[in-house]
Amino acid sequence: MNGLVLAIVCNTGQIPIRRVMKKTTLSLLNFTLAAVFLGGFVVTAEPAKVDGLLAKRNAAAEKPLKQAGQIDDLTFLRRATIDLIGRIPTHAEILKFQKWPVAERRAKAIDSLLADPRFADRWTVFLSDILRIRSNATGGNSLLAYIHQALEQNRPWDQLAREMISANGTTGNAPAVGFILGEDADPMSLAAATAQMFLGVRMQCAQCHNHPFDVWKQKQFYELATYFGKTRRIENQFSRRVYTTEADATTVLWPPERRKSKVRNPVLPKFPIELDEYATVPEFIKRFEAKRARLQVVAAGGQKLKSIDDLLASVNPNKAFNPEKGFGRDVTEEVRAAARALDVKGDLYRQSKDRATLAKLIANPYNRYFARNMVNRMWAELIGKGFYEPIDDFQDIVVHPETLDHLCDEFVASGYDLKALMKMIVNSKVYSQNHLDPELPLLERQAAEKNFTAAPTRRMVSEALYDSVVIAGHLSSYKWPAGANIRTYTERVRVADGVVEGGPAVPAPAPGANPDPNMMAMPARGGYSLEAQIALNFDDLLQSELRKDLSMMKRMADTDLEAEKRRREEAANRPTPTGPRMKYKYIKVERKMDDNPRFGSTMRMATPAPPAHFLRVFGQPGRESLGEFRDNTPSMRQQLMMLNGKAIHEASRVGPMEPMWKYLAGKKQNIDKAIDLAYFEIYTRLPRADERAMAREIIGTGKPALDGMADLRWALLNSNEFRYLP
Repeated sequence: MNGLVLAIVCNTGQIPIRRVMKKTTLSLLNFTLAAVFLGGFVVTAEPAKVDGLLAKRNAAAEKPLKQAGQIDDLTFLRRATIDLIGRIPTHAEILKFQKWPVAERRAKAIDSLLADPRFADRWTVFLSDILRIRSNATGGNSLLAYIHQALEQNRPWDQLAREMISANGTTGNAPAVGFILGEDADPMSLAAATAQMFLGVRMQCAQCHNHPFDVWKQKQFYELATYFGKTRRIENQFSRRVYTTEADATTVLWPPERRKSKVRNPVLPKFPIELDEYATVPEFIKRFEAKRARLQVVAAGGQKLKSIDDLLASVNPNKAFNPEKGFGRDVTEEVRAAARALDVKGDLYRQSKDRATLAKLIANPYNRYFARNMVNRMWAELIGKGFYEPIDDFQDIVVHPETLDHLCDEFVASGYDLKALMKMIVNSKVYSQNHLDPELPLLERQAAEKNFTAAPTRRMVSEALYDSVVIAGHLSSYKWPAGANIRTYTERVRVADGVVEGGPAVPAPAPGANPDPNMMAMPARGGYSLEAQIALNFDDLLQSELRKDLSMMKRMADTDLEAEKRRREEAANRPTPTGPRMKYKYIKVERKMDDNPRFGSTMRMATPAPPAHFLRVFGQPGRESLGEFRDNTPSMRQQLMMLNGKAIHEASRVGPMEPMWKYLAGKKQNIDKAIDLAYFEIYTRLPRADERAMAREIIGTGKPALDGMADLRWALLNSNEFRYLP
């Protein structure tokens, strides 16, 4: 068994319902539980196995493939930091990395990045693309917060999938319901979305007809859709709260309505994919079950147990082993447990037996489609190309199938641990491949990139690009003291201009005063809303319904008090009904403001961003339909936003509260150190000799050094080296 793990055949309800394990014995259970109790198991594989499988198949290629070689340590740090936490490394992180021993620094960097708080932010973006999460859809923000919390807690992917597919209720009690509500609880939409998001197959076309070149038939689509056929979306007419529940009858009928048949009958649910069959239990399944058994024991207090007998007793040996369920609960028991967890009262949020069954079939270790879908998506995200493409439509045309199968096995064995999968990929040599010379023939470069002997060109995702500008320009905190950037702008406002029929004239306001507090200020200088970001509070979004209601009542009470105070003040200053009638005019008033911006992260914004926002311009999908991918095509709008945008402008300027200021504005200037720091902070490397000479020329050409450095940083931020991963 290559020293990986000893086997266990008890589980927590994950074994496929059609499989019978005939060789399970209590002695095997005892032996394996002893191994688990003593910590004798491994859940990850060496990345060298991945590289070995790739190299073996590439060596057998008809034509030798170009090899790009490996990137250096600082390049690796930049690539891994962008991939894992969604921004470039800071200067302090670079220095820390360089202090680690050379042989250990890459592994230590990966561990540090996987533990970083921003990890959950970055990969919430990834899963939001897959799950088509939209903040403006019912339950969208709750589902977003649910995914973020799950990533913070490193919850297994199969558990998340089962919850999203099967849960009913309100998003306040069960935020995973946002997945069902996002598709408006429509069985057809849910069938197409479930197949594409969780299985990596496109079945949407089969809803209307049998395609001559597709393996999925219309009847199979309807059989999948009927798992969702009893689900109903309900909106409470008093509270306007939306929830899902189950009806008694399905809405999915056969034959399809367009055939205009006189008789249409309910469709029986049937899973369209056959689960894998093995003569004996595979090693990766044994390891998966061992890990789940251990987690079950720990959850029951197994860490405090003193002996193997105590450990066995905690698994409830008085309950007979069921080859289909192990020692776990059956579907009915799981549904009841889920109902209790959702605080269901009566039949209001009835749980779905059909969807619970479907969830177990989809997230099943014997269902290759489920593991393969996530492995291929993750590989494409981190390496740049998938084992098969499109990444959401498996068609059995796979490069390096042995490597894909190995990663699938390891992903299942790890307990569907997303971090473990990422760690395996990022630690491999294939992740550290360099790019090939762009002067090489296109076909040679494409063949190498397709077979993973060279890294393809990847631009940062839009959120990572924006956040990297913020980090490079020290914009996450104020870099100017108060009052250092006073701006004057003009505002057009309406003011009283005397009275119509006699009476005292009303004087115009003094400059700088607000003549009419109810008028909206309209700055003539223009805004930068195309780059604005307002962070969501994920903790608030996951509050219980009661806490949300109490919080809303508190806000309403505060608002009512403020409104009443404002009404009284206005009444005291308002002319009486019998008084003079006013006339008005528009004047221009100069305003002053302290333009000292501080920029936040775009990772926690409502998603997707407005169509004209920076994130959408740089490829964030609108998620209006299935199969939308990020668009990495360069455009003129992107270039204009980088050349003229507020974020780039502020990131280029050198503020007195950032480290570079002392090298340029202090008593002793050190232009070379300032140049080194600029390249380190923006490119994660030192400048070459020719770059240093050019930088000196830019900074010292008849202008103050601070202005020259702003020009240099602006040029560096607008380069392809900054926008694209190394």
